[in-house]
Amino acid sequence: MSDKKASIPIGDKNNSSSSTQLVGNSSTSESSLEEAATISSSPPILSTPYPLEDKSAIFKKMYAHSIGYSIQAANMDSVKLRTSAARLQRTIVSLGFTKVDESMADCIVPEESKLNWALLTSKGTDPPSGPSYMIMKPFVSRMYSMCSKWQLVQSLRIADQRMQQHHQSFLTGSGNLFSPQEFIPNTINLNSPNLENDLASQPGVYLAKPARGSMGEHMQLVRIRSNRVQEDLLSFLLSSEFTHMHRSQVILQQYIERPLLIDKRKFDMRVYMLVVNPKRGSGTGDRPRQSGYFAFHHPGFIRLCSEPYDPEHADIAVHLTNQSIQAKKVDTFRRLKEVTTWYPDELNDYLNKRRRTNCKDWAKDVLYPKVGAILGYIAAVYRTHMDDRNCRTSTFRILGVDLLVDEQLRLYLLEFNELPAWGLQTSVLVSIKPNLWLEAISLVSEVAVRYKAYLPIDDEHLVTRQNFRLAYTSEDVNFARRNIAALY
Repeated sequence: MSDKKASIPIGDKNNSSSSTQLVGNSSTSESSLEEAATISSSPPILSTPYPLEDKSAIFKKMYAHSIGYSIQAANMDSVKLRTSAARLQRTIVSLGFTKVDESMADCIVPEESKLNWALLTSKGTDPPSGPSYMIMKPFVSRMYSMCSKWQLVQSLRIADQRMQQHHQSFLTGSGNLFSPQEFIPNTINLNSPNLENDLASQPGVYLAKPARGSMGEHMQLVRIRSNRVQEDLLSFLLSSEFTHMHRSQVILQQYIERPLLIDKRKFDMRVYMLVVNPKRGSGTGDRPRQSGYFAFHHPGFIRLCSEPYDPEHADIAVHLTNQSIQAKKVDTFRRLKEVTTWYPDELNDYLNKRRRTNCKDWAKDVLYPKVGAILGYIAAVYRTHMDDRNCRTSTFRILGVDLLVDEQLRLYLLEFNELPAWGLQTSVLVSIKPNLWLEAISLVSEVAVRYKAYLPIDDEHLVTRQNFRLAYTSEDVNFARRNIAALY
């Protein structure tokens, strides 16, 4: 079998295809790809490239009277984005928006029925504001409680208690209460007054991590024995990298010791959450200003460790899939990096062939829909934190989300990242990440235009949608509840 991945073109305006394809398996031959095609004839989890030219043609035909201007920075090099500003500009122009230099932005007379893009403005230049403009706002200050690992757990617990008190809890298909305990590993703050009792009642292996860390930094495995909690805690604290941190900034999260494995290696899922806050109405007369709130999920990719999994191994690189950790800790990473990322459909095919699940296409039909259901639940519970309703301008943001599956096929949410990395270290990432941005920009445009026109916003009606799926919509507050009931 070849470890090489096929080179898949990025679907921008100058390099697009009129049809999408199931991406090739990075670890299988052409014959086994044909075999995989016979295993599952339904649409893939992820299709690439994104056919921007075809989608743009449909978009321009359907929404010709709603397309306005796109303001471009005078100096594109000064645009501070974590992806290619030029590629995003080509995408916006391809959708039919007329490019205008930012020096001429004041000459634009906003029309309530039209959408204008103000994504690409020079550093230090304030973009135009108002419901007729769309900007990217990566971080809303209220999101802190979601992107802090400890605040995420604490806020979910509080929200769950409040929903129970007001009889507003999400329900499973059998009518039981659905709570964050279903998908959040047991997590304890090191500053908890009941720390020793909590650990004594739930001994085992924990992953110590900073509440606001990233890229796997300062993480450490800690084994807690029920009859030696003080001894184990003291040993950990004296030998850890957390001595310089306040105890409230360190959490212990129960480590999933028996994860589902791929080729004996540990893996997790990096998916993406797109949040769109379109605005409409002038705020005067019979046109009150309104704010929509929509969340979509993208299947992203699979991250694998370079080395076989061993729960007793001391090397953190055996336990963490983060590519930053793999690159720093594994000497052979440069040679092996191509096999450390998989397409979602590769996981589905692997599980089918190994018969690791109780049904065919489990990853496609159960796992990824569950991801969407959980993110819909998060979007509902965290609406007051993620909904940028106070901003006069339409906004959007993309978050990275990490999830893990254990050998019992239980799905766990590990953390959110408000500023996910957009590096292209492998051919899988080269194929997925740029195309994700093309679709995101197209989808955000369509959501904003349809919201302005009071048109329905769902997977069926969004013509620019390809891999993103709706997780939450302010137009139907029971949408996320129905998904939880259908999948749990």
